[in-house]
Amino acid sequence: MDANNIVQQTINPHNLNDGFLINSFSSDTDKQKLNSNPRDFDAYKKLYGDPRVHNQTSNITINYNYFYQRLGEIDITLEELFESINKLQVMVVNLNSPDDDPQLIFESLNSTGVDLTNADKIRNFLLMNEERNFQLELFNNYWQPIEERTHLRMSDFFKDFLTLKEGRTPVIAKVYEAFVDFYETLEKEAASEANTKKEFFKKLSEYSIAYQHILKFNTDNKKINEFLKRIEEVNVTVAIPFILGILKDYSDNKIDAQQVILIFNIIESYIARRLITAIPSNALNKIFSTLYKDMKKHIHKSDNAVSESEIIAYFLLSKSSTGRFPTDQEVEETLKSRNMYNISPKIRTYVFERLENHGHIENLNIYEGVQNQDYSVEHIMPQTLSREWQKELGDNYQEIHDLYLNSIGNLTLTGYNSKYSNRPFTEKQNTEKGFKDSHFAFLNRLPAARETWGESEIIERRNTIIERALKIWEYPSTSYNPVTVIQEMVIFDGTQTFKNCYIKGYTFLDDNYVPIDTWKAMMIEVVKVLAEKDINPLLKLANLDQSGLKLIFNTEPHEERVPIIPGLYMFASYSNRAKMKYLMELFDIYEIAYDELSVDIINN
Repeated sequence: MDANNIVQQTINPHNLNDGFLINSFSSDTDKQKLNSNPRDFDAYKKLYGDPRVHNQTSNITINYNYFYQRLGEIDITLEELFESINKLQVMVVNLNSPDDDPQLIFESLNSTGVDLTNADKIRNFLLMNEERNFQLELFNNYWQPIEERTHLRMSDFFKDFLTLKEGRTPVIAKVYEAFVDFYETLEKEAASEANTKKEFFKKLSEYSIAYQHILKFNTDNKKINEFLKRIEEVNVTVAIPFILGILKDYSDNKIDAQQVILIFNIIESYIARRLITAIPSNALNKIFSTLYKDMKKHIHKSDNAVSESEIIAYFLLSKSSTGRFPTDQEVEETLKSRNMYNISPKIRTYVFERLENHGHIENLNIYEGVQNQDYSVEHIMPQTLSREWQKELGDNYQEIHDLYLNSIGNLTLTGYNSKYSNRPFTEKQNTEKGFKDSHFAFLNRLPAARETWGESEIIERRNTIIERALKIWEYPSTSYNPVTVIQEMVIFDGTQTFKNCYIKGYTFLDDNYVPIDTWKAMMIEVVKVLAEKDINPLLKLANLDQSGLKLIFNTEPHEERVPIIPGLYMFASYSNRAKMKYLMELFDIYEIAYDELSVDIINN
């Protein structure tokens, strides 16, 4: 208004400042009436001054500029604008009763608009009931630095933190509820709430430093950082809680760098072999959510000085079914037969990067090169055969082309223009940035050295790649043998039928082992847990006029039905195949991951 010389009797800069913006009588250094989030307050204060010093990256400034621009574009008088602003209403809720819970009211009020993030709810849960000075201390000294270290990915941070601590992964939409349960349990074990809260924030802060290392690959060890970078490239987020626990131990000097590298080598071999052999990933969530806690239990129980890496190798090698550690034979057979061109580009780039850079002191930045299209995946024998290529391959050129086109032995990375991809082999060798001029020392060594390219050369290169892959992603060995052998729990992945298997027990939604002697009893108990969580989906199924799950549930008792709760009955005399199918469908309805169920079995 000052800049535009807008001065009226009522609506003028001085009246607006005194009436709405500034408390001139305040003893505080900052006299603004609106006291925003401390992170935003600096940007907000700058709006009162020279526009040249406004913080243009702040959402506060971005929103201010938006409204400023929009008001300049619409036909509205200053009086009309001021009248509209005066129609805004603020609701004040007074909490007088000792039973009034400000957090519950906060959640209720905010449930009607744009959903708050899990982090928003957690922050208010932790800070709302504290004295203002203590709030500011916790926010400024802990919460805000944690936000910065986690790149504002606070909901992900808390999900991974809870997974590490609890040994199970909360559904992302329910992270806040899971955190409240976790913290209230923690609080009951403490003598003083105030001290507990500050100590808890300190712990969170320490974990956020380890989380920052994961996001920025900035530990003090080059090999660890390279591993973290590769894990990000293949986007294996289920491993983050385990990695977080290991890096926290590393920062606390509970484990040395050599052990961390050995552990991460095993983890990477496990992940890479599974990616190469295309084993379904549904079991990984449960495996990695409990792996750190399992390791710690065995470290504490071990009588001899066993290393963490030995225990990790033992656990991963003991996995079966979809959780197994692929053998050398599986990797070799896959690389001989799999179409490695039409796989996920992330996985393909990862495989090429490891094949090329493994053992190098100075690595080529292959990820960035592929992303910037400086490097591209190349079929050495091209996708479309020219007459020259047909002649070079011989009379059975079509069979060779069909068999080996997308084989790992025929795929490489190049830096030359893709327009050369169909050229004769010798031209692709000798062109600028071609095979002979390539800085991919391993990937293009054979194409640079051979005079022709056909079936025998592709097989030779494929076998060389397989040999190198088995060295890079080594199958681990371990001498660790627990004093008490723990029976491996089989993680349910939605596909097993457990035909010809006896059940001894199970875990569902937590680590509590439930002994059981029949599959029917297990199914009944699992359904009862579902009923405790929410009975409505089961009642809905009981009242549906359809086949499938309708056949299981009924509101009427019958001699062949077992009671789940009063008024709900279930027929459970099915084959194991049918039981597993119905449990899978129920888990889908309840949005429960299959791997929340693990069974202790004896093979017949």
